[in-house]
Amino acid sequence: MKKHLVVVTAIILILFGCGKTQEEKKLVFAFVPKLLDNPVFQVAWQGAQAAAKDLGGGKIEVQRFAPVKSDAVEQAQIIESLIEKKVDGIAISVNDADALKESIDKAVNAGIPVVTFDSDAPKSKRISFYGTNNPGSGKTMGEYLVKYMGKKGKIALLMGTPGAPNLEERKNGLVEYLKEFPEIKIVATEYCYDDVNKGVSGMEAVMQAHKDLNGWILIGGWGIFTPPPGPFAAKKPGEVTLIAFDALPEELDYVRQGYAQALIGQKLWGWGYESVRMLKEIKGGKQLPPIIDSGVDIVTKENVEEYAMKWKTGKF
Repeated sequence: MKKHLVVVTAIILILFGCGKTQEEKKLVFAFVPKLLDNPVFQVAWQGAQAAAKDLGGGKIEVQRFAPVKSDAVEQAQIIESLIEKKVDGIAISVNDADALKESIDKAVNAGIPVVTFDSDAPKSKRISFYGTNNPGSGKTMGEYLVKYMGKKGKIALLMGTPGAPNLEERKNGLVEYLKEFPEIKIVATEYCYDDVNKGVSGMEAVMQAHKDLNGWILIGGWGIFTPPPGPFAAKKPGEVTLIAFDALPEELDYVRQGYAQALIGQKLWGWGYESVRMLKEIKGGKQLPPIIDSGVDIVTKENVEEYAMKWKTGKF
């Protein structure tokens, strides 16, 4: 009888222990965008939450840790705190690749897998990057600029935070392509630090200073993350050629009204959804390629309504 009780007790303890272990297997992933107040990262955050629900079966939790402004130092501090919290994985859009390398490496060395989305840190120990082929997309912007503006003219660029690797790669791809068109001159480069209001006011100031401006390249869409006419209150639709990144619902009206000729739509939902999937797969032992190209969507007047339906249905 004593032996029987010992066996039964042991089985109960094993089962109880297994249940506890199973409970402890809930994965907590950190989602770290460049900053909090940017609509593209809100879409990505929704994607991350959806992935946790779809892929986790109640066993994945995603927590957001966002700098108030686009700041690499604050992001580094966030990573340090996440190492202390011992989260199970980190997905981050990097503000400055060099400045964040040490923190990312420290997290990976601590056993916390790190993936990047939108903006990469390729020299770090991050495991994989999901996002846009930025040099290629910069070239694409140049191609559409030439298509709609022609082979000569004065243009200006709108950038975000200086040193952001994805934006610099995009700009470099554009500049390299425009070498084929020496009569297209970049007369101004405006930095808005990922701030919508600064983007609008900066564009207005450039157009005031260069009244003969023929075109705008928005390396990021901050200047038109506000209803039209936005920065073009003093311009007629089509008076200045506009090629811009991202294709948020508010940007689509710039295409409809003729202010923008082409938008380059990124896989914003995928930034969050695929990052969570990647972290889950890494925790499951799967090896991922170092770079996963998300591709982009080109939105023009011909397909703007079709693209708008994606926002209504959530089918990206």
